[in-house]
Amino acid sequence: THVARLRAKHRTAFEEAYGTKLSFMPFVMAAVVKALRAFPTVNASIDGESIVYKQDVNLGVAVALDWGLIVPVIKGADQLNLGGLARALNDLAARARAKQLKPEEIQGGTFTLTNPGSYGDLFGMPVINQPQVAIQAMGAITKRPVVVTDAEGNDSIAIRSIMFSTLSFDHRLIDGATADQFMALIKKELETSDFGLA
Repeated sequence: THVARLRAKHRTAFEEAYGTKLSFMPFVMAAVVKALRAFPTVNASIDGESIVYKQDVNLGVAVALDWGLIVPVIKGADQLNLGGLARALNDLAARARAKQLKPEEIQGGTFTLTNPGSYGDLFGMPVINQPQVAIQAMGAITKRPVVVTDAEGNDSIAIRSIMFSTLSFDHRLIDGATADQFMALIKKELETSDFGLA
């Protein structure tokens, strides 16, 4: 709900400033990047018996095509603001659909984000794109009735925009506690961050 409100409030000014559309995905990408910086094991890879910790966050984002799926990679995603992430995402997705990606633009990802929610699915449980050690799926963003508590502790039922999200991870490197803390940070960012728009 917080992101939906931010997007509605700033969408026109954002699109004028950056020359690209503002979907929900860049908000999730920004939250994921922050979480990957906080939990470097989720941005690592396994090479035989070795753990390789990546210095850069190279975010793979699955793009659906008429003939299948491709995962272009936004290199240095941790160096981009919300506008930069939106531009990179929209550029790569458009060029993927036009079959204009270069081979290096689908290589070198350190973490992947996929969005089965674009087809209306509430949940997705993707398989890790090895040697990466985790992949996150976004479910559909839908309005649902939920219990909310005000500042005085009073409960009421309200309509909120909700998204379920899952994380598949390699237990050889990431345990459940780390995975849960990683997802909790993403949740907190989506519920409270201004993403540089305020």
